[in-house]
Amino acid sequence: MTPSDMLEVYIQDELNSLNFMPNKIHIIAIDYTTPTIAPEKKIWVCYDRCPIAFSKEELESKGICDIDNLKREIRDRLSSLCNYTIDMLSLRKKNEEILAPTISIDNLYSMECMELDVIVDKENSKKVKKIWVYYEEFSLTFRKEDCDSKGIYDVDDLRREIKDSFNTLGDYSYEMVFLRNRNETEFLDPAISIDVLYGMKLEVIIVNNKNDNIESKRIEKAFQTKYQGTVLEKFYIRLNFFHEIWLSDSRYVPYLAIIQSSGSGKTRLVAELRTKGIYVLYICKRSEDSTGYPKSTPFAQKVLDTIRDDEFGALLCGAIEEIKNKGWSAEEFWDIQVKGDHKCEEFWNVVLGSLDLESSQSKCNNEEFVKDLFPQIGISVVCCIDEAHELITQRNSGETYFVKWRRQIKKISWKGFFNVVLSTNGKIGNFLPPTIKDTVSARTTNFQIFPAYLDVSTTDVLALLVENVGKENFDKDYDLKRAVYLGTPLWGSLAQAGESLKDLILLASEKIRNFSKKKDDYIANLACISCTLALEVSPRIAEVDNLIASHMATAIGISPDRTSILCTYPSDVILASGALKGIINVGWENCLDTLVELLSRGVVEVGERGELVNHILFLMRYAVVAREIFLGSATYLEKIPLKLFIEKIDGHSMLLDELKINDAKVGFNHWISLLATNMDYVNESEGNKFLTEDLVKEAYHRHAAIRMPFGFKDIDHVIPFKYSSDYGVILIQNNNAKQSTYKSVDNFALTNPASVASVGIRQKDYKVLGIYADFHQGELPYKATSEIKSIDYISTRSRPGEKANIMYIRGVEAFEFDNEINKRLFKVLYTRPWPLDRYWSTFGENELVRKDEIKSFLPIIFKQNKGESLIYKWKM
Repeated sequence: MTPSDMLEVYIQDELNSLNFMPNKIHIIAIDYTTPTIAPEKKIWVCYDRCPIAFSKEELESKGICDIDNLKREIRDRLSSLCNYTIDMLSLRKKNEEILAPTISIDNLYSMECMELDVIVDKENSKKVKKIWVYYEEFSLTFRKEDCDSKGIYDVDDLRREIKDSFNTLGDYSYEMVFLRNRNETEFLDPAISIDVLYGMKLEVIIVNNKNDNIESKRIEKAFQTKYQGTVLEKFYIRLNFFHEIWLSDSRYVPYLAIIQSSGSGKTRLVAELRTKGIYVLYICKRSEDSTGYPKSTPFAQKVLDTIRDDEFGALLCGAIEEIKNKGWSAEEFWDIQVKGDHKCEEFWNVVLGSLDLESSQSKCNNEEFVKDLFPQIGISVVCCIDEAHELITQRNSGETYFVKWRRQIKKISWKGFFNVVLSTNGKIGNFLPPTIKDTVSARTTNFQIFPAYLDVSTTDVLALLVENVGKENFDKDYDLKRAVYLGTPLWGSLAQAGESLKDLILLASEKIRNFSKKKDDYIANLACISCTLALEVSPRIAEVDNLIASHMATAIGISPDRTSILCTYPSDVILASGALKGIINVGWENCLDTLVELLSRGVVEVGERGELVNHILFLMRYAVVAREIFLGSATYLEKIPLKLFIEKIDGHSMLLDELKINDAKVGFNHWISLLATNMDYVNESEGNKFLTEDLVKEAYHRHAAIRMPFGFKDIDHVIPFKYSSDYGVILIQNNNAKQSTYKSVDNFALTNPASVASVGIRQKDYKVLGIYADFHQGELPYKATSEIKSIDYISTRSRPGEKANIMYIRGVEAFEFDNEINKRLFKVLYTRPWPLDRYWSTFGENELVRKDEIKSFLPIIFKQNKGESLIYKWKM
């Protein structure tokens, strides 16, 4: 039976029941239309080619009933719109008018086309009320509506929110979090209204404002760490040597200047003279907020004013006699001074109250004055003036206190007495300015001074304090906590006093930049890149004195005419970590700009430029991977997987598999530059020309990479790594400007440990990764590449069918840093001192127009104006 028949029977039965006559009913037509299901109601929204769909059910559940609410939901769903306010967003149907904000959502569902475009009012985008906040490499944005909803009304509220929002600030209290406008130095007042901050870019500054009492106690404890090394003996010998010369030659002034960077141990060295039975009369004037140790001398300004009044000789007489009257030992007298309690105040009260110019005159002329009181040893009393740059800043009648002080002590002729002045400022040592610029009195009198003393402490002198040493521990794993006992003793001493590793690195990052957060701080940037990239700073520039005085550089030599100071940054792991953090905080771009300026002025010696770019790229690569792994907790002392370090090089995994070093780790935060050991004078001094197994291990554990000496054949750089059972090296050769490009023979040099190692390391199956780097731009454009280059060895019994495989990198872009970095690296490759630079032709802030004059000095180099060329003049 067909459906029609069935329907007819059904209808007939129904009609029969209603007494209709059957012959009266006819079915004329039946329309079998397919039933339809109502479609789900959705709204499609598109912005910047990114479509999203909103179902009616979803919007109703969220109470979204009009256009304004829909715009808010769209902004929350599309991250690319998060920086815009609701007022800046509009919706429209495809190619039609913008929808009114009051239109009901229901009306959108009834439209034939429910596809909407998001329109952004970019003209007003800069007016958006939001605050950008930056900390290290991280950033956050705070919109006004978010601040209002969270009850953030002033800077203090914002500090608390920032503390909670940045995971990397977890170890700091909110009181240590300060804010300031970028590129400014002043901190924002906590009471400032949040309303005035919208549109600003702020940076977070951590101020380690620990309780001064606690900080002072820690420094005191660090100061009392057991003295290590042999520096004291050498200093004692030098002091006696100069004392004997002074006694026999009246041209000399009885003082020695100790000049070295902050934290190097100057005061501690002089303090240790007490162990030789020498009384150290300690004079120091510190600022009121200083947490330095030892504390400032009681009545310090009154003590220094005796220099102004020509009474310093009388002060010394009274002090030495009072020491004798009290019967103190050298140890007791030092302890009284550093404690700074009532005994110390009483001592100086007596001394200042007993000043007698008449009686002191005869005592100053009595050679035996000190020996009569303390006859036991050679030098009995040393007067030490710490923070001696105070003598330069204070003047009387046009003369500095320093000049007046030196004139007064020259009149003293006591046997067994000497003076020592301590400072980070080279001018105290009188080696700046040079001898030709000595004072009139110095040039017109028979006057000599002793050379400044620099050898204050020994690098790594606290290394023996490290725990868990021994071959079994070093073979197990690298321990970054050992780093605090390398380099200057300052870090190890503070660690012994309870300072955490994180706080030490924070302190190092502050000290090397002299607490400057300015991105364009020329000297601070110079300090950081010199420390990490092994730059050699010209010894004749004025900046050297500043690096030593304020930026932790170590003075290692002074020329006899006092025109040059040789300074360096030794391998100091904590300081290098702080320097690298300093670079990252202000941005690599800013530091590379500084480097280009240094190169254009001839301030630094860097050797081949490709090698310098190599330093930068591989150090940046390490820092990037360390941040990715350890996030905000990175100290840049950690080791990272070697496979991640070289993952930008195509085919790297094949080499790691081949060498069976997939578990290898690598890491360094600074470069060490070996000396040019092809020179006779370096060889005579036993300079390291080759690497030994021990040197590779030490470089790995002091978190350093090695720059091979100038003139070294085949290999430019060595980066050590460690795998499960031993150590290995990455050997790097740079294509320098004068050298032809990669050749197949480079493979053999870059895979042979004999290229850099002594006999002891050649004789074993040492793991070597070779890299050939070509960063120079040729005449024709090229595409940056990285690949594996493979060359067959000549088949022998020991090497049947083996290949020499190396990694080949062409172009700085292969490291995939952003274009701003790449542009600056190209400048580093080619920048030289440029005679037309404004730097060479300025008067104050004004530029002197000298372009044509300078060009005239350099014919052939520059185009000559018509009629100026030699060809024209000689009618050639």
